[in-house]
Amino acid sequence: MAGSEVGLTGTATATITIADKNDHSPEFTHPLFEAYVYEGSTGVVVNLTVDDRDDPATGAWRAIFSVISGDPTSSFEIQTNPDDNEGMLSVVKPLDYEARGFHTLLIRVENEDPLVAEAGYGPSSTATVHVTVLDINEGPVFFPDPLIVTMMENIPVGSFVASLNATDPDILQGQSIR
Repeated sequence: MAGSEVGLTGTATATITIADKNDHSPEFTHPLFEAYVYEGSTGVVVNLTVDDRDDPATGAWRAIFSVISGDPTSSFEIQTNPDDNEGMLSVVKPLDYEARGFHTLLIRVENEDPLVAEAGYGPSSTATVHVTVLDINEGPVFFPDPLIVTMMENIPVGSFVASLNATDPDILQGQSIR
């Protein structure tokens, strides 16, 4: 009833959410990151920082990191911190200084959501990570281990019992075994 106070009209509230499309790929903040780790240890060794201009906490912003070269023994792993989007590079298999004292890793970062075609650039970025393994003093290694010797009782004091062999795994520390 047009003109009446109880006409055929009403109001409603509509909420419209506009989702961010992935039109910015993540970019490493540095082309090179450095990390130092003591041999035999595990855990996070460096945080890899990226910039991404998409809306935070969306698939267009969330970073996925991967080691694309330099880790033939799968000794490293990268998890993404969901709060700041940094890649946390960890040693997951203890490294040995004497076997390999330096690692060069190539890391790629891309978004969880695919980059839109009209972005005009590639969907990923790469950076290099240099990991220096720090030597720790390791005890000598005896061989054979165990050494079993059988002797007759009542042998004279000072008698030859056995010859022990040992090597020091710390070849570059110049220590002697006594």
